[in-house]
Order: sequence, then structure tokens, then C-alpha cells
Amino acid sequence: MRGLAWIVLAFAAAAGAAVWLLVSWRSNAGAVPLRADLAADVDRGSLADLGRAQALGRRLALANAGDREAAARWAFASAALASDYGVDTTRETADALAHFGSEPPNDEASVIAASARALDRLYVGSRDAAGQLAAGAAAVDSDQPQPLYALGRVRARAGDLPAAARALEAAIIRAPGFVAARSAWAEVELDLGDAKAARETLQALRAQAPADLHIALLLNEAEAGLDVKTPPLADCPTDRWLPASVIATCTLARAERARRDGSRADARKLAEAAAVAAPEEPRLLSRIALALCQLGAVDRASGLVERARRSMAPTAPAFAWAAAAVSLGRGRASGLPAGARPSDPDVRLLVARANLAAGGVGALSSTLDQLGAGAPAHDVDLAELARLRADGRAPAHASADDPVRAFVEGLRARLDGKLDVAADRLRHALSGHGDACRAAGEYRATLRALKQQPDPAAFAPLRAENADCVNLPRR
Repeated sequence: MRGLAWIVLAFAAAAGAAVWLLVSWRSNAGAVPLRADLAADVDRGSLADLGRAQALGRRLALANAGDREAAARWAFASAALASDYGVDTTRETADALAHFGSEPPNDEASVIAASARALDRLYVGSRDAAGQLAAGAAAVDSDQPQPLYALGRVRARAGDLPAAARALEAAIIRAPGFVAARSAWAEVELDLGDAKAARETLQALRAQAPADLHIALLLNEAEAGLDVKTPPLADCPTDRWLPASVIATCTLARAERARRDGSRADARKLAEAAAVAAPEEPRLLSRIALALCQLGAVDRASGLVERARRSMAPTAPAFAWAAAAVSLGRGRASGLPAGARPSDPDVRLLVARANLAAGGVGALSSTLDQLGAGAPAHDVDLAELARLRADGRAPAHASADDPVRAFVEGLRARLDGKLDVAADRLRHALSGHGDACRAAGEYRATLRALKQQPDPAAFAPLRAENADCVNLPRR
């Protein structure tokens, strides 16, 4: 009897093992196409793709704790949603990374996981830790593009754009279908000033993924840098949820377009809305700050620059030019950033304004020659500044009370010795544009020459939007 019992137990154990192996085999067989879908979603990298990848990776990893590849891609999709779209997925990324220890990466799955950890650290502003993690992952012999992508993103945030471009190019060579590396490379090229190269890449990506808003907005940025006439952007889609970074970027694009077209009030409203929506993404914060400075909202811009400073190096071009715009808006004679000049109409306008402030009409004229005859045709503020040249003609866009027009006419009248006219025009230029602080200095100097005292109430709007302007009279 005892022998028979042992035989029955052995048979039951063998049958159970067979059933377990059959179920396990079927489960693994069913997981194979899901893993392929997961990898494809991560490679495409749009907002919707990353959302699907996150859900699919979570499902696979929780169903099979040993599925390290699924856990790694789950972690990467979650971290990319944070670093690329500003979605706070740190908890989800941590859950996925719990499948990995703290040992250095040594296989394909751990390389992807380390890349995700680097992007997660970058999102929370820990640039040094992110750099170490990305460099360690990139040093492993691997065919995966994620570590080189993470390294490129870290280097861009650190202000080393040529090195960022090299890392992203290597990621593209390793995996041409990895869209995130190609769009990140285009973003770097925009900040390096090569809008043409960026546009070519983004046009190809746009043809492949016409619904990808991130690519569409980068392409809009490239075309604005090339003065390509494109249809105005419509409102951001409201029929589905969008992350704050996409909403803010879309709103900023409309604000920039409105300013260039002369709709200053609309531009200010949109730029302020973009500032409210913006997450802690330093390049976006810097670009919004630059737009606000051009519209006179220097205090608001300064706050965004300080937020960007927490996670972006001072040498990063987007940050450096925004900081320069705040300084110029305050009325301080600081130099423009050395090195790369981003492909951005607002940067061109800033260069013209800074050179006018530093070298007068002669320096402005040289700048306009360098920008090309067509530049003022695409930016009404540049067109107004061009009127300071002897051959400058007034654009037909604005009313006589447009503050940039009033500023230019006030400067022109001062140069011509028409101090009464200058005082009147400069009085209308004391707020609402990037040179309002300088207008205050010119206004006060004109009144001194006329032996008149300014009305303190005239400076109230300027004080409200630019309290640290050096030309404000003491209270």
C-alpha cells in the first residue's frame, strides 16, 4: 500500500508538472507578440505609443516577474513620458525598475532599465546622476538605442549640444526606427541654429506619424526659424487628454505667431497662458520666458528662468538666451550669449534689440543686413526697428499707439532733435514690449532736456510688469 501511495504521488507530481509546463508554454507563446508590440510602441515613441507601451509592459511584467525585457521597456516608456512630455510618472518608473537591482547594467534588459533610470533622474533635475547612469549604460556593448538617447538628452540639458548631437546620431545609426532619437536630434539642431537640417528630419517624421503633436510642434518651430509661411496653428486639440507640455508648447507657438503678426494683446494673453500650463521642462520654460520678455512681461519671464535654472545648465542655449532677454529687459547692458544661436525669430529680434541698445542705429543696421532683407517682412517688431534706418518705412500693421511703434518714433524724434514729439511718443512706449525699460530711460532723459518732471503715474504699468527696470524713478 505504501508503495502504491508513492506511485500515485509521483504520478500526480508528474502530471502537475506537465500541466504547469503546458500552461507556461502557452503563456510564453502568447507573450511573444505582445513583447513585439511593446518594442514597436517604444520605438515609435509618440504620446499614445508610450502610453500603450507603459500599459502593455506593466501587464507583461506583473504577469511574469521574470520578464525583465518587459519590465525594462515598461520603465523606459514611463521615464520617457516624464522626460519628453512632462508627465509625472516617477512612481510608475520606480515600480518597473524594482525588477532590477543596483548592479551595473550587463545585458540588454538592464541597459534599457539603466537608460530609464537616467531619464527619470533627468526629469527630477538630478543632471549629474542622470549623466553617470546614461554614460554607464552607453558604455555597455549593446545594440539598444536607449542609452545613447538618454546620454544625448542629458548632454543637451547640460549645454553640450555638439556632444548631444553625436550621441543621438549614434542612437539613430544603431536603430533608425527609434523615433525619439531623431526628434531629439532635430531639437538639438534647432538650438544649434540649423533649422534647415531639423526641418528635413521632422518633415520625414511627420509623414510617418501625422498625428504626433510633439513632432508637429517641433516642425512648426523649425519652419518659424526659416520664415516659412505655414497656416496658423489651431487651438490645441480638446477632444482628448494632452500633457501640460504639449498644451504649453502649442499655446506658445500661437503666441509667437501672434506677436510676429502684430497682434500684441493676443500674444501676451497666449504667452501668459503658456506660462501657467508649463511643467518643469527647462527648454520650454526658457522659450516661454523669451516670448514674455519680448512682450514686456519681464518679471513673469524672470520667474520662469529661475525655474529653468534648477535643471538646465547656464550654458544651454535656450536658457542662456532667455536669461539674456531678462537682463536686456531690465535695462542692463550685458552681452549676448556666445556660441550657438537658436533658430528662433524671438532670438533674432533679441539680437537686433541688444545691438541697438549697445551700438545705436549703426549697429542695428549692421544686424539687419546680417539677418537679410526678408527678416523684417516676417516680424512686425523687426520691421518697426528697421524704421530707425534712413530708408526704413513704416509697416501698415499697427495703430499709432502700438508701443513698439511709439518707441521707434520716440527714438527717431530724439535723434532729429524733436524733443516735444519724442516725449509724447515715448510716453506711449512705457509698457507692453521688450524695450519698455529703455523707453523709460529715454523718456526721463527727454523730459530733463525739456526741463520738465515726469508724472509718476506714467510708470505704474512698467513697474507692475518689470519692477527691477533700472530706469524706473525712485518712489
